[in-house]
Amino acid sequence: MTRYAVVDLGTNTCNLLIANVLTNGSFETIYDRKLPVKLGRGGIHNNILLPDAIERGITALQNHDKTIRSYNVTRVKIIGTSALRGAANRNEFLDKARELLGWEIEIIDGEKEANLIYRGVGLSLKSIKNKYLIVDIGGGSIEFILANAKGIIRENSFNIGIARALETISMSDPISPSEIVAFEHWFDLHLEELYKICNIHHPDILIGCSGAFDTFMDIYEKVPADLKIRNVSELPLEAYWKIHELLIKSDHESRSKLEGMDKMRVEMIVVASVFTNFILRKLQIKKLIHTHYSLKEGVMDQLISNEH
Repeated sequence: MTRYAVVDLGTNTCNLLIANVLTNGSFETIYDRKLPVKLGRGGIHNNILLPDAIERGITALQNHDKTIRSYNVTRVKIIGTSALRGAANRNEFLDKARELLGWEIEIIDGEKEANLIYRGVGLSLKSIKNKYLIVDIGGGSIEFILANAKGIIRENSFNIGIARALETISMSDPISPSEIVAFEHWFDLHLEELYKICNIHHPDILIGCSGAFDTFMDIYEKVPADLKIRNVSELPLEAYWKIHELLIKSDHESRSKLEGMDKMRVEMIVVASVFTNFILRKLQIKKLIHTHYSLKEGVMDQLISNEH
């Protein structure tokens, strides 16, 4: 059995997907796990990786390397996104990964990231006739892909990820109403291009992939984080509004005790929800769908296609 691994080194987390390659060119996930890295902490606005961030990133890669070796993987693909592509000292990190692990990390731009997210999400979606908007909320950037049954209409990558937001605006515990307004205003300032295209096409379905949306669904279904890997599910808007109200009224300690809360997202889930709530209202979205599939699944699918 041919077995591949994809490592997605993001701004907040380092994600590992291991899959068996099937004879029909698809894949079967056998391992899916994320580790915290917080690569952008303290340096993302200065376009630099701080020494402790580099250490966290390398440690996560080393841990994933041990797992990959235990699964007898035959091919590994490693990609880096927003934090690495924006860091002036990224070569320090790349050289260290090469020296310690023998790994070459491909840093992809925002457009390619959006395309690979679309590819990954497409593996889990049944045909949707309406126009829909995919959103992937990252730590360094947020990707939007407007699409329909025929394919991509427009993709955008905005450097307004949750780690950047938290480095820009201080947040109380719990968040205050004035801080919510400040975050919404900050997001709003950067999204003019998104509004232009959505005012033309009027998508009414939002598809949230992986990341924060996994946590929203885990809280909704009250399952432990990482216990359930879903294909695609609807998150009723009424249920999401209740989750949002719960999150913005909670402090760090109470959030950490919520059923379904991913411990790695306790800090950032509030601002991720503020963003989601803002976009749902701003674009007058009628339906919210979640898929666990995203960037790493798109990379896996492309890797299999290229190799076979």
